[in-house]
Amino acid sequence: MRYTEIAIASPFEGAPRINLPALYGASPKKPITLRIPVTGQRPITYGASNLPAGLTLNGGVITGQVDAEGFYTVMLTAENALGKAEQELTFEIKQDAVLLTPLMGFTSWNAFGPDVTQEKMEIVAKRMVDLGITEYGYSYINIDSGWQGQYGGTFDAVMPNYKFPNMKRFCDNIHTYGLKCGIYSAPTLRCWGCPTEFEYLPGTTCGEPDILFGDINGGVGTIRKEKNNALQWADWGFDYLKYDWVPTDTYNAEVMRRELVATDRDFGLSITTRAHPDFHNYWQTYINSYRNNGDSHGSWENLLEIYRSYFDFATYMSKGHFFDLDMLDIGTCELFLSPGKKSSTFSEDEQIVAFSMRAFLSSPIQISSTLEHAGEFELSLYCNEEILAINQDCGFHTVKPHLMLENGNQLVHCFRKKLADGSYAFAYFNLGETTEDAAIFLDDAASVRDLWAKKDLGVMDTISFKSMPRTVRIFKVSAP
Repeated sequence: MRYTEIAIASPFEGAPRINLPALYGASPKKPITLRIPVTGQRPITYGASNLPAGLTLNGGVITGQVDAEGFYTVMLTAENALGKAEQELTFEIKQDAVLLTPLMGFTSWNAFGPDVTQEKMEIVAKRMVDLGITEYGYSYINIDSGWQGQYGGTFDAVMPNYKFPNMKRFCDNIHTYGLKCGIYSAPTLRCWGCPTEFEYLPGTTCGEPDILFGDINGGVGTIRKEKNNALQWADWGFDYLKYDWVPTDTYNAEVMRRELVATDRDFGLSITTRAHPDFHNYWQTYINSYRNNGDSHGSWENLLEIYRSYFDFATYMSKGHFFDLDMLDIGTCELFLSPGKKSSTFSEDEQIVAFSMRAFLSSPIQISSTLEHAGEFELSLYCNEEILAINQDCGFHTVKPHLMLENGNQLVHCFRKKLADGSYAFAYFNLGETTEDAAIFLDDAASVRDLWAKKDLGVMDTISFKSMPRTVRIFKVSAP
């Protein structure tokens, strides 16, 4: 039985709606690929007025590059037989101004583990487009570990293994959809996630271990190949790097960051898995997303452990720099599902909680399901534009605790987030084992909307409801 009401996703029905944050960032003189995500009945006619010089719109995808730094405001339109939508979009063109809002996309690890292949990744990308998931703003298709072969090629970099026969073609195929693509590596001699058929997967350094760093996965090599690999990734056409090692230090992060910036492409950069809060000044200045938690793997205890890692970083986030609660572990996750099982080990309410944590706490939202068995519930979980708008809000205000109750089996956390339009969002998480008579007291009477259900609840000064164990409710509160 599910206690939380959620609206059914209908990506290809009704009047058009543009589901894009108000701000998009890119570096000057570097290529831009931006798919305009629009829900609504097809066909849709797209428009963009006042595009800066160097950018063009074709079939709902903006491509090109802008040479001069600055802010450029564009009016986007989407029209179908049932209506017309408009949205103002500002391009912030500034060195390394990428992923200004949390990443939304697909990451392969929980879906496929080390058995990832080029074919599987391309199938997932097509499913995301065909199912309408990309019309809600999901735009990255990221390969986790398992792609690596050995060093070689034009740049003396890590080449793909036989499961990825043509990396450039892969990137080109993803870009054809107007999406972006990501890759995985580590500064250590070996990477995690090695398939059984290989002895090891190489990282971005070689040679003898450097005694200045730890020895996990062979340690960091004394021969630096970060530049070689960054140039190779850029040549293939990648847009994002997940960089994964322990101990996670700022020195090796900065070496790679500078090499990525020096290429002719923009790269989003994710640092995992133990970005210590002592170095928060670096993470929240230079890194798009940073983790300090274990891998998600589909258990309630693991979810709570990852969730609690957020509190060390709650105030250490800013525009373009967000704490990462790791990829989702809902849907069909072949990495840890038992044979024959097709869906998450979580209950439906627990899945809503897991998704809501990422969405409300400004984490990247990384689908990691094969989508092979995605039904109405799974799609509706990923595809609620009102929930996603909280995650992508360009006010960039800190999420603040509103109510925190912990006593025995009682675990209730309520958060408040101010939004760019002056309204507020509240998330009431009942993470314990007790049923609660919940009440969220507002400063004044206000219009309240249940965002998961997409229902207006009326004008009130107190939001009252019965809260069942392991559930969440999210509300938007606006002037009446």
